Amino acid sequence: MQERTRRFAGAIAVLGWLDVPQPPDMGAVIQNLAQQFTSVASLLLTSVNSVVIDVSRLAYISVLLIGLLLYFTHLDRRHGKDLITGGVVLAVLSEFVFPWLNRL
Repeated sequence: MQERTRRFAGAIAVLGWLDVPQPPDMGAVIQNLAQQFTSVASLLLTSVNSVVIDVSRLAYISVLLIGLLLYFTHLDRRHGKDLITGGVVLAVLSEFVFPWLNRL
């Protein structure tokens, strides 16, 4: 009887030992963390990119309007022309060049 209970207790101990969850694979954990980091970083860069484009639009529109005001009211034609040129360059850069660079 004792022999039988010992075998039964041993079998339960082995089965109980098999039910213990294995520790996680460190490679899989690191890969999962890296994947989460890249997704969050991508989302962050996308939002920063849209904010920068909005701010640059505000900047080149303001510069162009001030330049046009100065140029056509003859208050300061030279600075007005420079502001118009700078506004056009900023508009081309922010609307065409920077989005093209982001796609690369």
